[in-house]
Amino acid sequence: MAENCGKCKKSISKEGIVICNSDDCMKKFHRTCVNIDDAIYDAIQKNPLISFNCEECKNQSPKALAAKLQTMEEKLNKVYNGVNQISTRMYQQYFQFGNANNVDPKKQTNNLIVVGNNCNSDRLQVVCDYGRWVQVGKFATSTSEDDIIEHLAEELKINKNLVKCTKLVKNDANLSQLSYCKFKISIPDYRFNELFNENIWPSGVMVSPFTPRSQLNQNRI
Repeated sequence: MAENCGKCKKSISKEGIVICNSDDCMKKFHRTCVNIDDAIYDAIQKNPLISFNCEECKNQSPKALAAKLQTMEEKLNKVYNGVNQISTRMYQQYFQFGNANNVDPKKQTNNLIVVGNNCNSDRLQVVCDYGRWVQVGKFATSTSEDDIIEHLAEELKINKNLVKCTKLVKNDANLSQLSYCKFKISIPDYRFNELFNENIWPSGVMVSPFTPRSQLNQNRI
């Protein structure tokens, strides 16, 4: 079935057209009908970061744009939840099959481990493995451990009781004389690598593996 240009309504071919980048639109146009010159057309074809939006979509009301943003956020949340579920399953399989060579096949079916992923309850106290820590900075000295915990609980959708955080300052330090502060942070091992996701931290924050000072001294010997 032949398609028509979204502006002049005449039939279009596969060449010399542009497509509106809006998910709700996706109308096709003759590039000459929407004043797309050769340079811009070539840029759109070669660079996926450059897109075209028709006048109708560009002139949408703020309410319509807000609805689109909400839809995009819902899609991103679904992707995030899907990735988190995959990560959890990999963790389960690691413990279930990681030592398969040393496990009696007849007993292996009884080794299933399920890792809880419900972050909505504060009533149950959970004991998890915390084998690794990160050092995170630089923050304003007014930043508290509770601020970091609340931030991670929101960004990672994790129960705040599972976030361990310690402010790295000396007991006798005068915070008013410090230009910044750092924190030592840990979350359960099965989600630890998420702390290195740059998207959960403000711009300029540096995250690195935490090495105790005693271990640093041993490495120097």
